[in-house]
Amino acid sequence: MSKNWSKEDRYHFERSEVMQGLETIVLDTIKRVDILQEKIARSKEELEKEAQSSSKYSEEVAGLKAVTQAAKETAEALGDLSDDGTTAEAYTDDETAEDGLQDEVVDDLRDLVAAALLDGNIKLAYRIERTIDEILEQDAPCL
Repeated sequence: MSKNWSKEDRYHFERSEVMQGLETIVLDTIKRVDILQEKIARSKEELEKEAQSSSKYSEEVAGLKAVTQAAKETAEALGDLSDDGTTAEAYTDDETAEDGLQDEVVDDLRDLVAAALLDGNIKLAYRIERTIDEILEQDAPCL
């Protein structure tokens, strides 16, 4: 329809408030679309980073579960010594063997702490240290 207008009519229509308002709305819409596209691109990158960190977290949790299971097995083994009703003198050789095994487990856990600290994973190192403390507290006699 506007193609049939004269040059003067088209000129005045393009300079009118209606046309300027339309141009403003279109330009604002284009700016919003650009901003949304940037946000979508950023959110994809952030989601990929979160996916990588969650996979690292799941690996750490699996390692922590293995350490916790080893600690529980050690605690059960130490708990079984006093539960079977025999005297402590009968277990002197077994206790030294268990102490050697416990020392090995504690040494392995300390190696895991060092590896976690080298990786910069302070939370995992703290949890392993707490596990070591729990193992060593079982050795302390209650008064």
